[in-house]
Order: sequence, then structure tokens, then C-alpha cells
Amino acid sequence: MDLKQKYIKDNGYDVYDEYLEALDQIDFGLSLDISKYIDENVKYTPVNNFISQIVGGVVKYKGEYIYFALEIIRTEGSFLMLSDLKTITSDEYLDLINLNLYIK
Repeated sequence: MDLKQKYIKDNGYDVYDEYLEALDQIDFGLSLDISKYIDENVKYTPVNNFISQIVGGVVKYKGEYIYFALEIIRTEGSFLMLSDLKTITSDEYLDLINLNLYIK
């Protein structure tokens, strides 16, 4: 019986299986655009030792804006962990902006 790897380390952050599975559920080109956007913009998130954080993001794909929510975990002394990803509506993204929970 093979054990499934919980996460992998890559580029200064950890990637959980749930995040990778979420990327597999969407179009390949879109997943590449989202991954590139995250890689370029999410490295500087505040430390929070108690809970995961949800942040919103947006990419333009095939002429349309695609909004997504990213669950991240950042504890003191550890790598940034990408734990889940979900596409959301523009209204949900605006709610995240109002709460100052978006990728700047």
C-alpha cells in the first residue's frame, strides 16, 4: 500500500494535494495562469499562527476575468502553504476586497 504525499515543497512554499486537485479540476491554461499569478504575487503574506487565511485573486483568461479564492497557511518559521483553491463569483471577490483579503 502506497502512502500519498501530503504536500510538496516548491519555490519557497508548500503545495498541498487539495490545491493540486483543485488545479486539475479547471482548464489547463487557466490553471497555468493562476499558478503563475500566485507565484509572482503571494510570497509576502502576513504570519498567522492560529488559522488559515482566504485571499481573493483575479486573472484574465481568454478575454474573461476569472476570480478565485486561495486558502493559505503561514506560520512563524515555516514556508507559505497553499492548501486549497476555488473559483468564485465577482461578488464574492468584491467581498474579499472589502475585507482587505485579496492578493495585491
